[in-house]
Amino acid sequence: MHVAIYLRISDDRDDDESGVRRQAKDTVGYVLARGATQITFYVENDTSAFKKKRITLIDPEGFRYYVWRVIRPRWQKMLSALRTGAHQGVCVYNIDRLARDSRDLEDAIELAEYYRRRFEGTSGSLELNTDDGRAMARVMVAMANKASADTSRRNKRKHQELAEAGIPVGAHRPFGWQADKRTKDSVEAAEIVQAVDKILAGVTPTGIMHDWHDRGILTPRGNTWKWSPFLSMLRNPRLCGLRARMVRTPDATGRVSDRWEIVKKPDGTEVVGQWEPILSREKWDALIARIGERAKPALDYEVGGNRKYLLSGLVRCGKCQHHPRMTGVSSLIRGSRYFRYQCDGKLDGGCGSNTRNMQKVDDLIRELVFEHDDKLADAGEPVAEADAGDQERLADIDELLQELWNQWKHADRSQRLPSKDYFAMRAELIRERDELLAAQSMVERQTVSADQAKEVRKRWKTATMHEKRAFIERYVEAVIILPIEPVWNEEKGRVVRPTGRDFNEDLIDVVWR
Repeated sequence: MHVAIYLRISDDRDDDESGVRRQAKDTVGYVLARGATQITFYVENDTSAFKKKRITLIDPEGFRYYVWRVIRPRWQKMLSALRTGAHQGVCVYNIDRLARDSRDLEDAIELAEYYRRRFEGTSGSLELNTDDGRAMARVMVAMANKASADTSRRNKRKHQELAEAGIPVGAHRPFGWQADKRTKDSVEAAEIVQAVDKILAGVTPTGIMHDWHDRGILTPRGNTWKWSPFLSMLRNPRLCGLRARMVRTPDATGRVSDRWEIVKKPDGTEVVGQWEPILSREKWDALIARIGERAKPALDYEVGGNRKYLLSGLVRCGKCQHHPRMTGVSSLIRGSRYFRYQCDGKLDGGCGSNTRNMQKVDDLIRELVFEHDDKLADAGEPVAEADAGDQERLADIDELLQELWNQWKHADRSQRLPSKDYFAMRAELIRERDELLAAQSMVERQTVSADQAKEVRKRWKTATMHEKRAFIERYVEAVIILPIEPVWNEEKGRVVRPTGRDFNEDLIDVVWR
């Protein structure tokens, strides 16, 4: 008889598989004593039978929707083998190793009832081949599910308490801090500060991430950075010393959006974490204003940005009515690589005939932008300055929020502040606090952007393409490349089109911001 042994443990903290090994020792002896001649192990170490993950399904009408299911790949593989007859039975240590979700249990009951497969547990708690056994199994799985839900609730309450105390948690250290999760890692912290300054100056997060890939900057677990974890790290209020938690908010279709939410005390004041901040609050607010706080970025921000050429996304065709963007194209001509900006073909909405030498256009725009930058510097471009009283007012608001809370919760009910007054005054203070923080972040963004622009121009030859693009986009809205019109040639006695060798700067029109 060929028997499947299913081994599972939810949390292997030591990562030594000791739990599943103990289960294997008991289950192997059990099945051998009952005549098993062949055994196949299905092991899911460190795998929950309670936690659900979101998956996408499609109904018969073609509508995509989300459902939440327990995902256990080895479990599903074992069920498939049982359906095909590869195994005649299953042995587990206990019924709660088999299932903690009623859907999973019903899949097993279906195999026992209609496929006549045996399900047994070494502790005698599992019998799916009788009506009484199936009824008892349903009750026990419901109780196990309730126990898991209770544990989850207690863990959430514990984490809420830790969050309100500003205590860092997590199995792995966050990027930018040492293993104690409190002390800054000077090297990683410097990379974060530099990355944020570049983003505030116009460099895209994609450009920063690719630069980190090229320089071998890895995650705390030694992996290369991916888009979502990278943005999540930048959006985390931990960077400016505030305690935060991840909030998941579903929309009407069930699609979930994750975002960081700053933890607040009952009186409405923000919780400061027990670690060294890397950024100032003003700079972090400016960063969030730039990249957005959710997976979908702010409306004035473009997610992409891994563009190859200096003016990609800026050059427009001056021949087409709607000025479609021109793309960078390279060709191999007589053994040499030739780069040009060219309008898309007619099938893509362009004319396909307007083209210009890329290097000459890039050099011209660079010089024009440098001249424009010099003029603004000579004219004394206004520098944004923070209001010295804003920080004091923010501290006053925190004190007022605490005072309001104490008045609302006064021990003497006769002296308590009415709830209507409390919530009205609280909302007004929070609104003022948000406005002050927004103003500070705007000043910080303008200051950092100006400083970063000066730095990029000084080291233009060694700056990355993303930094150069950010410097140019600081001043340029678009570059319109006008078509080369045919001219009368006296020698040939006819109208001819000038060759691309004679570069005419007058046919390059810069739209300034």
